[in-house]
Amino acid sequence: MKKRIFSQLSLFLSVLFVAVSVLTALPTATQAATPPVTWKNGSLTTLLSGNAGDTEIATVGKTSGKWYWETTVNWEDWTTNFTYSMIGISTNDRKQTFNYYGANGNILKNYGSTPYTNTPYGVAYKQGDVISVALDMDNNTITWYKNGESQKTLSYLPTEISTPIYAEVMTATSSGNRRLIANFGATPFKYANIIPAGYLAYDQSNAIVVGASTLKATAGDAKVDLTWSEANNATSYNVKRATTTGGPYTNVATNVTGNTYYTDTTAVNGTPYFYVVTGVNGTTEGAVSNEVTATPIAAVKPNEQATLDVTIDKEKVKVGEGFIADLSLKKATNIYAEDFVVNYDATLMEYLGATEVPGYKVYNETNDKKGTLRFIVASQGKNYGISADTVFLKLKFKAIAVGTGKVDSLSGRIADTDNEYDIAPANALEDTILIEKPAFLDVNRSGSYTLLDLSIDAFYFGQNAADTDKTLHDADQTEDDQVGDDDLVYIVGQMLTNPDYTPNK
Repeated sequence: MKKRIFSQLSLFLSVLFVAVSVLTALPTATQAATPPVTWKNGSLTTLLSGNAGDTEIATVGKTSGKWYWETTVNWEDWTTNFTYSMIGISTNDRKQTFNYYGANGNILKNYGSTPYTNTPYGVAYKQGDVISVALDMDNNTITWYKNGESQKTLSYLPTEISTPIYAEVMTATSSGNRRLIANFGATPFKYANIIPAGYLAYDQSNAIVVGASTLKATAGDAKVDLTWSEANNATSYNVKRATTTGGPYTNVATNVTGNTYYTDTTAVNGTPYFYVVTGVNGTTEGAVSNEVTATPIAAVKPNEQATLDVTIDKEKVKVGEGFIADLSLKKATNIYAEDFVVNYDATLMEYLGATEVPGYKVYNETNDKKGTLRFIVASQGKNYGISADTVFLKLKFKAIAVGTGKVDSLSGRIADTDNEYDIAPANALEDTILIEKPAFLDVNRSGSYTLLDLSIDAFYFGQNAADTDKTLHDADQTEDDQVGDDDLVYIVGQMLTNPDYTPNK
């Protein structure tokens, strides 16, 4: 029995050992699946001797595609003003080369061969500078960058450099030494933000590629809330903002870690903003997200948008007819007191008084007799707090002259049980009414209002319209079935506007 158990245990341990060995051999998330690209010396660092034409090329060449890499001039022992390094591309046999020269910024083709070309191109570079290369083999173009600044894009003929094409560095002098360090993409690029769209890291198999996020924005009061999806390989995020679509963008937040949201509290109400977010891993910044826009606005607080409205119950009346103007509050919440001023055109209408609405009482009414009224009104219990469109007072008027009359709520203050609020001028509304002439002419039917018309009505003053001589006179000018002050007031108004009345000439 013991021997059988021991044999089974031995078999188990053997299987476990094999499984562990297999798992150890598999690539992990941090273990490269393929050997990283280096210089052919087996390192990303190369020391070029003081022999003109000394070169180093990458272990892998490219036959098509769009590729990006960076090379740093780590050390130059001949001068600190420039470097005798050349950085560019080459064939495997190094007979066809295309390089950017540090000493003068020129492009040297086929250096070391006879003949070779030396053409002005960009600016010189020196120890400490980073030279980026963007090679587009699909369109036969190449662009060099010095510390992130493009030196311009050049075209080349396929016959000038055959495939496969290799990244290359070269020395152009027989004096001194120089050390250059390549980054083919296995570590974050220093100038990842300049990589043109569609380009891949030269060492794409081992590159850290930061994905793009999907961004959303919600506007608030002097703020914009931003949320986004996680980007592949991102360890932090940069939030960027512009005031025009498409940018240019500036960072409003960098190194956002631990979450995928951010609130921009520097936003100004009323200003449209355009946002993008980028994922970051080390010095590698990924592609920008979708662009979103948001315009922060001031929060609307209860009762600050309340409206004092005027609504006249008729569109038009004749002189002598009455009408009612309703006073109401709109967009209000739990309002229990109102103090407001109303203006009306006293030359066209006469104020006859106010009618209270059940649940609301007038505690003060001021009338300057010139067209301005002030009221202080309060609710009669908690059940009459105004929280919807509510008419709380009715004003009675009588038309006394022809024209377009207006009843206007000039200003107002309202209160709930905690605060008082002023009605915004734009929210103090008005209404108008058309006042027309009566169907008849002047009193004695002469076609013109004069002192004689006033004298006739003065004779009939106090009588019912039925008791006047209607065969000769239209004494009831305001058509209210009796002759009174309103008729005389109307006649005087017409006299004063009559250009044919002698005293007016």
